Amino acid sequence: MARAAQATRDTIRPTSPFAALVLGAIGGMCALLAFPPYDLWMLLPVAIAALNAALLTRRWWAGALGALTWGLAFFIPLTNWANIYAGAMPWIALGVFEALYIVLYGVLARIVMVRRGLGLGTAVIVAALWTGAETLRSTFPWGGLPWGASGFALQSSPLLNLGPWVGMAGLAFAVALLGQLLLGGALALAQRRSTGVVGLSGVWPLATACGAVLASLVVPLPSNPAPSGEQTTLSIAGIQGNMAPIDPQALTMSEETFPNHLAATEDAIAQVRAAGGRLDLVVWPEDSTGWDPREDGWRGEAITDVARDAQAPVLVGTQTLVEDDTARLNSALLWTPDGEVAATYSKRHPVPFGEYIPARGFFRMLTDKVDLISVDMIPGDAVGVLDVQGHPVGVLICFEIAYQDLVQDTVRSGAQVIVVQSNNALFGDSHEAVQQLAEAKVFAVISGRSVVHVSTVGDSAIFTPTGRVLDSQAHWTQGSVIADVPLATGITPAIAAGAWPAIALSALGALGVLLSLMTRTRAIAVRPETVRREPVGRAASAPSARGSRR
Repeated sequence: MARAAQATRDTIRPTSPFAALVLGAIGGMCALLAFPPYDLWMLLPVAIAALNAALLTRRWWAGALGALTWGLAFFIPLTNWANIYAGAMPWIALGVFEALYIVLYGVLARIVMVRRGLGLGTAVIVAALWTGAETLRSTFPWGGLPWGASGFALQSSPLLNLGPWVGMAGLAFAVALLGQLLLGGALALAQRRSTGVVGLSGVWPLATACGAVLASLVVPLPSNPAPSGEQTTLSIAGIQGNMAPIDPQALTMSEETFPNHLAATEDAIAQVRAAGGRLDLVVWPEDSTGWDPREDGWRGEAITDVARDAQAPVLVGTQTLVEDDTARLNSALLWTPDGEVAATYSKRHPVPFGEYIPARGFFRMLTDKVDLISVDMIPGDAVGVLDVQGHPVGVLICFEIAYQDLVQDTVRSGAQVIVVQSNNALFGDSHEAVQQLAEAKVFAVISGRSVVHVSTVGDSAIFTPTGRVLDSQAHWTQGSVIADVPLATGITPAIAAGAWPAIALSALGALGVLLSLMTRTRAIAVRPETVRREPVGRAASAPSARGSRR
């Protein structure tokens, strides 16, 4: 009777350890193909379904190995750009570390699925766990790394219409929920479920997932008014000066970087004049001037000359030594035609191991690659909102466009448009540039702001708040992106909600795990314990003995 109390509510034939590894590898590769440059976004729910199928094992360690395989198959190739900059060992270490978040998710999600079965409540909890794991990965440690977050695979998906309503956490939840629907339907059609949704009725979860994606096509965007007054756009030119590929051994910027950006700026000014227009702002990328032009008279004069020619300020990217040259800032300087620096912004989220080394002494014992960064970058302390022609322009630098909290406080501080200065030259021909450009498009939609993304070597583009591309430049080309960029003042629900959706969904997932641990039901039968049996002769003699006493 004690064993009967553990009766299953949804019996599922378990996944073997070997099948868990295969499913993990296939799922991880599907996840990779969902992201740029492949953009097969519809494979991401499939990838999560494969991961969850790999978790349905008799033993937790087999499911954990399947999750680890999924994480390695996804993160190692996704972050291969780190190999160019830091070398093979740090790159692999990064991929392994990121994969551990998938293992954490896998262990917790398996508890819920095995104990609760695959009903709708389980689907919600598992999707919340996926969101929680992604939130943790994007914030911890050292500020986290959201590279490969679910929402960034959706730049070409109708699901992106949900972005301004639900933000990155909501997009992760939606994709994971679709994955769980696909899993339930696939297991039913494969005859691996004996209760609940079984057999051909598995078509219904699959149809529901497809219907949800189609329904997202008609989701309206939130109200997002332009600023009051006559000027509702800014004429912006983003300059992509280009350069020769960087030597992977020296990892130093080419001397031609600065003159190339001067030349590309002059060409952009000529294009605008030929079209009878005028410029409000010229944007140069991160590291486009080398070290601080305020300390270099020739460079400063050259920037002043092009600003006067454009009759508009030039936002340049530079490095500034501080604290007696023992630290540096990654800064944007708003250089006016008068030769003055009207405003500055310093990057608030330097990249650990890319721009500074945390616990340098410890990590030097593991690899001498830490000494490639001889001077640590320190964070700025102010939100980047600069006044341009009477309009607040938000500024983010490079990887900062991947962090929703940085985008949020930039918009909340009044930015009517966002510019992103980036230097992708350090990552060669890897997919880092197109992945970062997708992040800019996704956050243009989530934030309800146009985003002008400008890189030294590409890819560069200008996106409207609806995700439409106004102009673009491909990798390793010299040119510019020029447009009358729409301004906006509305605050989307995702920006207004801040971190609360991520916190609420993470808490829901944690609560679901705790409640699951309190139940004795099983969707997958655990390995039966050996039942102790009495010898046949002894068991038969007992009634006879009792009978003789009567």
